[in-house]
Amino acid sequence: MFRKSFIFFIAAALGIAWSGSIVMADENVQLKEVVVTATKTEKQPQDVTQSVTVISADEIRTSGATNVAEVISTKAGVMVNEQGPVGALQSVTLRGSTYQQVLVLLDGKRLNSGSAGGYDLSELPIPMSAIERIEIVRGPSSALYGSDAMGGVVNIITKKPATPLTTISGSMGRNGYTSASLYNTGRENNTYYALSLGKERSHGYRDNSDSDQKIAGIKIGYDLDTASSIEGTFDYITKDLGVPGSVQFASPIARQQTREAISGLQYKARITQGLDYSLRVYRNQEHIGYQNPDFLEFDTNRSVTSGTETQISWLMSSFSMLTAGVEGREDSLVNNTAGTHTATISSEYIQDELSFGDSVIIVLGGRNDNNSSFGSKFSPRASVRYLQAGIGTILRASYGKGFRAPTLNDLYFQDSFGDHGNPNLRPETSEEFDGGIEQPFGSGNSIKFTAFKRRVKDLIVWEPIDPLNPFAFTPMNIGRALITGTEAELHFLISKMLSGSINYTRMFPVDLLTGDRIFSDVSHIPDMELGGTLSLALDQINLSLSGRRVKNYVQPGAEKWDYYAVDGKIIATLTPEKGSRLDLFVGVKNMFNRKYETIAGYPMPPQEFYGGVTAQF
Repeated sequence: MFRKSFIFFIAAALGIAWSGSIVMADENVQLKEVVVTATKTEKQPQDVTQSVTVISADEIRTSGATNVAEVISTKAGVMVNEQGPVGALQSVTLRGSTYQQVLVLLDGKRLNSGSAGGYDLSELPIPMSAIERIEIVRGPSSALYGSDAMGGVVNIITKKPATPLTTISGSMGRNGYTSASLYNTGRENNTYYALSLGKERSHGYRDNSDSDQKIAGIKIGYDLDTASSIEGTFDYITKDLGVPGSVQFASPIARQQTREAISGLQYKARITQGLDYSLRVYRNQEHIGYQNPDFLEFDTNRSVTSGTETQISWLMSSFSMLTAGVEGREDSLVNNTAGTHTATISSEYIQDELSFGDSVIIVLGGRNDNNSSFGSKFSPRASVRYLQAGIGTILRASYGKGFRAPTLNDLYFQDSFGDHGNPNLRPETSEEFDGGIEQPFGSGNSIKFTAFKRRVKDLIVWEPIDPLNPFAFTPMNIGRALITGTEAELHFLISKMLSGSINYTRMFPVDLLTGDRIFSDVSHIPDMELGGTLSLALDQINLSLSGRRVKNYVQPGAEKWDYYAVDGKIIATLTPEKGSRLDLFVGVKNMFNRKYETIAGYPMPPQEFYGGVTAQF
């Protein structure tokens, strides 16, 4: 099977190359790379005091990825757990966190569900062509973002239209997979807009694993001046899919319908040369319907998160940048069995970035959250970065506390099997230290090593409550864990043609109540992750490979649980005329046709070929 896949991959590359022409130079202005998620202010990557990964639009385009989950799954400390078929759950964890402990943002807007916690990346309502970059911040970030950020933050940042541009993409693949998207941007003087449409369908590779998904979105903005603007966004997704369940507990006729609308309005202003102000208002509405007639389950769940945040950033002196803000949020839940419930949150945060020449940057900050469900929680953070001039060595160290509030489902959920929530739950809390060294060598080459230690307590775990009813569970604060680990990253640019990255993560999770190892089938914390990418750029062809190798902890005597998967993609770029670009691509997922599961009981797809075209003009 490997030989056939490899021959097909190379043959496709040669075929596309034969039909190619001169590759188009990038017409877009290349802006200097910045990071905003770590401090909520623009920073050069080398000046960030935490462990951060930035994935550019060009890296996304040339990678073998067809969705955001695949883009981030090969990065250090990142684990994407998937239930397999197109449209099924894709949850991200960082450094052994749960996915409910990772905050996912879209242009700074909170996406995590107030009723269920966490965010399903398969429900992202924007096309890949709309993404400018993805920022991944590892470690506790509750000092700026509050609940759900105790494991870190993933911020998906979309492009701001600069010139009229239209991108149309379509592809087809195995198991009846088809996708099409349109992304159109324009600008007239100070007014700009972006429109997006998309559709994705799949028959699935298991019984009852079909999916039909549609997205639509609009962004409209007005630049008041070079540093001030007002912008409104609205994104919508509708998804209908089969829910096959696990192999052990199949649900051959279960169905789910999801409708989600995400809207936001943001105002940014430069009051003076050293004083910036921003105001954001957002609202997320989600409706989920689930039916499983075999078990007489007919659930409807409607959740709404509404929030507002205002922030100032003040350059008080040449060495001090003060950031302060307040945020208010309301989460509401309407469920056919649990009833109607609401939680309100009010927060205040402050941060000071202190620079001592070019060598030392210190960030100090904290946030206080007041939650109507459990009271208040304070989250401090301190981090430092040292730059050795001349050789470019970077040292980083950070300390922080984080927390995750019980979700409305944790507090109030009920079903016909006897499951019910626990209104007396306390928030999960964490304390984490990390430190690392980064060394650049030559242009585009660097090596990075980080060690971390996280102590977590009051973990919320759903436990059985009735020995006579094995299906009845309720959440309890019973868990305490210690997770230590190391991350190593190598980025290399051998020439303009050949580049790539390799990363290695090792984690040691321990249950502090028993002293035993925490096994991956319970926590999704792997023993080891190895990820990497390789890109070969010729005159007309870009060939990319991405892969991941995961080894999980298993209970003594159990069958080993480790796997690897490699994806590949070939893009030929044509230029019919100046200002336009045509990308012809073919790809293969799970190139070696491996049988594996990222979540126990949910097999991942077998080898899948796909191909298509993207036109930009």
